[in-house]
Amino acid sequence: MDPIKEVDVASNPLHWLFVIGMNLVVLAELCIAMYLAAADPDDFTATFIKSFFAMLVPTLVVGSLTKRRLRSAHTAGRTCPPVEQQRLTS
Repeated sequence: MDPIKEVDVASNPLHWLFVIGMNLVVLAELCIAMYLAAADPDDFTATFIKSFFAMLVPTLVVGSLTKRRLRSAHTAGRTCPPVEQQRLTS
C-alpha cells in the first residue's frame, strides 16, 4: 500500500495555502541566512548553519503543529459512511 495519499485541492484549499506559505517562509529564511553569512566571508559556513537552522527548526515545529490542527479540523467536519456503504460504492 502506498503511504502517500493524494489530496484534493477542492476539498481542503486552506491546507494547500498553508503549504505554499510554509515553502515561502523557508525560502525567505534561506535568503536571510545567505545574506547574514555573506556579511562575514571568513566564517561563511558556520554563520550560515547557525542562522539557518536557528530559524528553520522553530518554523518546522510550528508548521507541523499547524498542519495537524488543520488536518484534524478538516476531518472533524466529515463523517465516515458505514463499512457496508463503502463496500457497495467501491
